[in-house]
Amino acid sequence: MALCACSPKKNTAATRNYQAFITRYNVYFNGDEHYKETLKEMEAAYEDDYTGPMLLHPAEAYGVPSAPKPSGSFIRSIEKAQKAIQLHSIKKRPRRKAGKGNDPEYKKWLKRDEYNPFLHNAWMMMGRSQYMNGDFLGAASTFYYISKHFTWLPATVTEARLWEARSYCALGWLYEAEVIITRIKEEQLTSRQLKELYAFTAADFYVRSHDYERAIPQLREAARLAGKNQKARINFILGRVCAAAGRNAEAYEAYKKAGSQSTSYRARLNARIKQSEVYGGADITPEVKALRRMTRYGSNREYLDQIYYAIGNLYLSRRDTANAITNYELAAKHSTRNGVDKAIAQVTLGGLYYDRGRYDKAQPCYAEGVPQLPETYPGYAGMKHRSDVLDELSVYTQNVVLNDSLLRLAAMPEAERLKVIDGIIEALKKKEREEAEEARREEYMAQREAEGSNLNTPAGSAPQEFTLNTDKSWYFYNTATRNAGRTEFQRRWGSRKLEDDWRRRNKASFAAIDEPGEEDDTADTSDNTETSDEPADSIAAAGTSSRASDPHFPEYYLRQIPATDVQKATANEVIQEGLYNSGLILKDRMEDFSAAQAEWDKLMTRYPDNVYRLDVYYNRYLMHMRTGREDLAEPFRQRILSEFADSKYGRAMKDPAYIQKLRNMEAEQESLYRRAYDDYLADRNSEVHEIYRRVERDYPLSPLMPKFMFLHALAYVTDNKAEEFGDVLRQLLDRYPDADIAPLAASWSRGLSEGRKLHSSGSNTRSMLWDIRLSNDSTLLAGEAGAPEFTLAPDEPHYLVLLFSTEALSPNQLLYEVARHNFSTYVVKDFDLEVMNFGPLGLLIIKGFDNQAELNHYRSLLARDGTFTMPAEVRPVEISKNNFEQLLKGAGSFDDYFRFIGEETIRDTHESVLPPDEYPPAEEMYPPAPEDTDSRNVMPDVKPETKNETRPETKPATKAETKTATKTEPRKAVKSTDKEPVKEPDKKSTPVTTLPDYPLGSEGDEDD
Repeated sequence: MALCACSPKKNTAATRNYQAFITRYNVYFNGDEHYKETLKEMEAAYEDDYTGPMLLHPAEAYGVPSAPKPSGSFIRSIEKAQKAIQLHSIKKRPRRKAGKGNDPEYKKWLKRDEYNPFLHNAWMMMGRSQYMNGDFLGAASTFYYISKHFTWLPATVTEARLWEARSYCALGWLYEAEVIITRIKEEQLTSRQLKELYAFTAADFYVRSHDYERAIPQLREAARLAGKNQKARINFILGRVCAAAGRNAEAYEAYKKAGSQSTSYRARLNARIKQSEVYGGADITPEVKALRRMTRYGSNREYLDQIYYAIGNLYLSRRDTANAITNYELAAKHSTRNGVDKAIAQVTLGGLYYDRGRYDKAQPCYAEGVPQLPETYPGYAGMKHRSDVLDELSVYTQNVVLNDSLLRLAAMPEAERLKVIDGIIEALKKKEREEAEEARREEYMAQREAEGSNLNTPAGSAPQEFTLNTDKSWYFYNTATRNAGRTEFQRRWGSRKLEDDWRRRNKASFAAIDEPGEEDDTADTSDNTETSDEPADSIAAAGTSSRASDPHFPEYYLRQIPATDVQKATANEVIQEGLYNSGLILKDRMEDFSAAQAEWDKLMTRYPDNVYRLDVYYNRYLMHMRTGREDLAEPFRQRILSEFADSKYGRAMKDPAYIQKLRNMEAEQESLYRRAYDDYLADRNSEVHEIYRRVERDYPLSPLMPKFMFLHALAYVTDNKAEEFGDVLRQLLDRYPDADIAPLAASWSRGLSEGRKLHSSGSNTRSMLWDIRLSNDSTLLAGEAGAPEFTLAPDEPHYLVLLFSTEALSPNQLLYEVARHNFSTYVVKDFDLEVMNFGPLGLLIIKGFDNQAELNHYRSLLARDGTFTMPAEVRPVEISKNNFEQLLKGAGSFDDYFRFIGEETIRDTHESVLPPDEYPPAEEMYPPAPEDTDSRNVMPDVKPETKNETRPETKPATKAETKTATKTEPRKAVKSTDKEPVKEPDKKSTPVTTLPDYPLGSEGDEDD
């Protein structure tokens, strides 16, 4: 009876006190203890990333996909909080007491949402646990609920609001966090806990906002009030923020505090290294000596790359690049982890080489270092671009160096040549001996370390046990497990460098064995000398072949030396190509004009009659004009006019104002192209020809020239000038064989040569988008694919495909409108939306229809949606999944599909290529085509594209999207007079069995 009297369904003083007691000691206590223990382990065991952006708390790593996740799960604390709320919440209002009806405080008390005086602690524990578990959005919702439903507890509300802001920071919602932080007053921070929470949250916000000046005082306060595990972490971040703000002295002191506090050795070492980066003393000698002493400690062997990198930074801060380079090289050489720390040293070293023009040395540094860096590393995009350019440059420079060396060897007397080769072989053997000695030394040191570790391990001790993650993080994010694994590995093997064959003493000796398919021919020959039946000359030939593939023998090098005139000519051609392209990369992609000029000077000096002369002259002319040296540019212009007057450059540079026109070309060519395209659509063919001639005269080097020519050719179609049409196409193919329009032009030119007739309806506005095959294979443009095999299957899954011109309509806007309709109309049913582009033809595919009847029901609802209007440029097509997959395989086009279904609007397409009196009846419209023909070989009026797609079109190549629509006449669909709000059908099963008046494959929804 006593227990029943204390039920949460009753609200008396006894029940309130009883439920508070039970909540506190039966449920909350266990959850709170688990929370504190898990939090302590998380903060102590998490390994911060000292090379990238650091986090103020390990839990924030859940919001950074690339960051290692902390160990520990707070699920149990969440469950305890939920249990307390579900079982011990008192929502029932108490009985009113007589005589207190006019008491304001009593009225407020009666309006409370919760009467268990301890339950707010359970709510707070649930919110904190959600945050620490990575559910920041759930935590923010919980804290928001607390702030609205426990208003009589001002300290709890303030704490909840601060935790809410902290959750928003973790989510990256800085505006929402700022609104809360700025509304918290100092007088509301009534306890040390609230002051610490406010300082931490404000610091987090300002650091994420890059407002370092405001972040510094908050970080100092947060570090002062934090526990020991968090104190070192916050001081380290304080040092970083002070350094970013240019306050190096304060940064040095902050790093000193971070390194002196009780934390892991790794954290102390990184703090010490960071101190050296912000060292502000006039004499760096004491600091360098202190760091060099650290390199002699055995415990620092794993961190030598960081220590030498720090020494290099000290020298670099004093502009001593020679010593800086030396120490960066030592950092890369002595790295045992081959991770981010080595990569940072390599890209820094590569940057120094790059700035000094030593691209041959910079390239391997970037090539090895950049792939090891995370994409979030500061300046990653620039380093990746630089690495790619250096990789491209190195191909040509290495070709030049190699072929130069081979030609020099070929020109030497045989005795001198063999002497040089012997020197190369001896250097190779010396290097291998040094590597073998280094490997033996490392193995010896590893064994010493392993023996030392074994001495400290009791005999018969149990093997190391590893605990798998108990939370949702990845296995390798378990810091405790990784640390235990590293300790066990070093106990067995010592510190080993991360490389192939790390257990082998002499790695070079195993290279030949590891190569698949290679065997030791020498051993086989010696073992079978007496029993071999092969002739002696075969055995000798095998031995020679083996020596020719082994760099320890002269035959290996002699085989590569060009001996004949043809081989020497090929080597010289490779050198010429390398010198020209090296200069082009240096000029255009690296803007090192002096280096580019040096490469081209070598080319012109060694090979005065090389095939790249015209391009060299032109590029040097542009280079000097760009630097304002017209006096140096003019001689190259005169050389072009005298030696290459009939070239495209010669014709263009006859105009003294060429360079000014070249500067205006980008904007002018787009304007002219837009005019030409508009004239083409308006059937003003003479204007199209005139604009083409103007561009050919003033801007012959325009990158849009192939498209101008294509419009020029198309303008002859409606005039029935097949000869001129073919001539322009052939000129286009001769002058621009690699243009994106070339495959289509070649297909049409071949059709003319095969005797196909050119037909026209007299208008350029008839677009032929529908005959584009859904494939990027250029061979399909010539009609080489087999005939499609479509089927009518109303009961199979269907798609609704919305066809449109990519130049007339924005696919993103159409996608948004269709998605908005789906979300507002359907609650249970879901549809997949996919956008595809094939040159000028765009597709929005709506999937998820079990049959055609369900698709028609969808279209009827779409037509009745008053907020959705089908754009006039869109042509909806119903098609089965199987038929659409046929189209995707390139087995046909939508034109073929329209023929199959007998679509009446296909008549408009044929009217654009056939005279009206030749138009056949519907039953004779589509006779079986021969295997070597394709409807697209008839010359249609096609809108070319400006994008780099397989099927080109001539839409103006402007940056802004234009709105010129394809002039097709869609089929009128049935109008609906029902304007009532649309509701989803009650049943999810197959919709109505009676079909609306939509013919198969119909295309008109705009009037529904």
